Amino acid sequence: MNLCMKKLTPEMADDFLHYFDHDAFSDHEEWSACYCLQSHLSREEDETCILKEERRQKAKEFVRQGVMTGYLIYDGDKVVGWCNAGDKLGYAPVCADEAFFTDPVEKGRIKVLYCIDIAPGYRGKGIAKTVMETFLADAQKEGYTYVEGYPFSDTKRDYQYRGPVRLYEKYGFDLYRQQGWFLIMRKKLAVDVS
Repeated sequence: MNLCMKKLTPEMADDFLHYFDHDAFSDHEEWSACYCLQSHLSREEDETCILKEERRQKAKEFVRQGVMTGYLIYDGDKVVGWCNAGDKLGYAPVCADEAFFTDPVEKGRIKVLYCIDIAPGYRGKGIAKTVMETFLADAQKEGYTYVEGYPFSDTKRDYQYRGPVRLYEKYGFDLYRQQGWFLIMRKKLAVDVS
């Protein structure tokens, strides 16, 4: 493998869409309309925006507008994974849902790792470790105080697309709060005093 992680830019919209169109869920057709929109739609929007082409178009708009943020993972020229990550305020619909998030949030304070999707054939090869290390290094460089992730509380769930709890624990995240079907794992970053 010749792995490289690149921050998503509007110019990478076609790569993002190609990955979700062809590779992300080639082993689970029932998830093929995902396009990682759950993090950027209100619960009502997510439940009514169900047609694959409609979701694809919404994702394309979000990438081109810079709303969708994160990393594409490449093996050479081929996208083999995606990590949805960014400033917590960029996840406004999720943060606005008081059933999930009740803490006030300030821009530049918390960076979120919302989900990690690795293409079949590339899973179980340590890519999530590379994702986590890049995410943490970038959050530190960008001056964030905290990082958060939202793994499922059911650790036996078939597909842990938010990353398994043990991944967060391995990198020093602690349980901040349980929110029903998922956990809020949080880590305080070291302050750069240079």
